[in-house]
Amino acid sequence: MSIFLYAYTLADAPHDLEDLTGVEGRNLFMVTCGNVSAIVSAYGQKTLSLSGDDIFAHQHAQRLLMSQASILPLQYGLTLSSLSQVEKVLTNNEEVLEKELNRIYRKVEMEVTMRFDVPDLLDHLISKYPYLRDEKGKVLNGRLLYYLGDRAKKGEKFTRTLAKEKEIYKSQFKEMVGPWCAEIRESHLPLSEMDVVTFNCLVNRERLRVFEKSIYDAGDRFAPDFTFSYNGPWAPQNFCSQAMISYK
Repeated sequence: MSIFLYAYTLADAPHDLEDLTGVEGRNLFMVTCGNVSAIVSAYGQKTLSLSGDDIFAHQHAQRLLMSQASILPLQYGLTLSSLSQVEKVLTNNEEVLEKELNRIYRKVEMEVTMRFDVPDLLDHLISKYPYLRDEKGKVLNGRLLYYLGDRAKKGEKFTRTLAKEKEIYKSQFKEMVGPWCAEIRESHLPLSEMDVVTFNCLVNRERLRVFEKSIYDAGDRFAPDFTFSYNGPWAPQNFCSQAMISYK
C-alpha cells in the first residue's frame, strides 16, 4: 500500500472531500503540516498502473478540487511510500509551497487560440501582399509547387510573410487579452499552419467574465478572417513548477 498524490493546497483552504474519490475509487483525504496540505488517497498497486479509468479519475478529482479552492495540481502517477513520507515532503517544502500557493491564490488557467479562418491562406496573403503572386507560379518537376499541398514546402516568401503576419496578429491579440491576465505565456505546443498562437493565461476568478469578453471583442475586431477558441478553467498546471519541490 502506498499514497497517491493529487495536489497541494493551503491548510485553511475550504475543500470538502466528503464522498470525493480518486484512483481505484478510493476516498481522498488531506495531510497537513504547518500552513500547507497534500490531498491524497491510498493506492493499492505495487507498481504504477496507466489505467484509463484511473487517469480520468485523477483529472476529475483535480477539477472538483480546483472548483472549491486553489490547488497546485500534480501530474498523474506521483506516489509516496507512506503518510510519514508525505508529511516529510510537506515539512521540507512548506515555505516554497506556501509561496507558490499564495501566488496562484484564486486564479485559474485558461487556454485561448487564434487561427486564420480563410478558404486559402496563400490567396488571403496575396490580397494583402501582391508580391506573393509568383509563389503560385513556382514549379517543381513541372508541377505548381503550391498545389502539391502538405507534401511540399511552400515558397520562402510565403513562409517569411506568414511568420511576419502571425507575429503582428499575435501581438495585437495579446494586447487585448493580456491586461486581464495575472500572467500570460505563449504555448509551445505544435501549431498548424492556420493557427496564429495559443496562449496559456493565468486569470483571477473575479476577472473571468471580462477576460472572456476580451476574446469576443477580439473576434469582432478581427472578423471575418480569424476565429478564436478557449478552454478552461483548469488548475494552473502550466504556471506551477513541480521541479521546485524536493522529494528527498
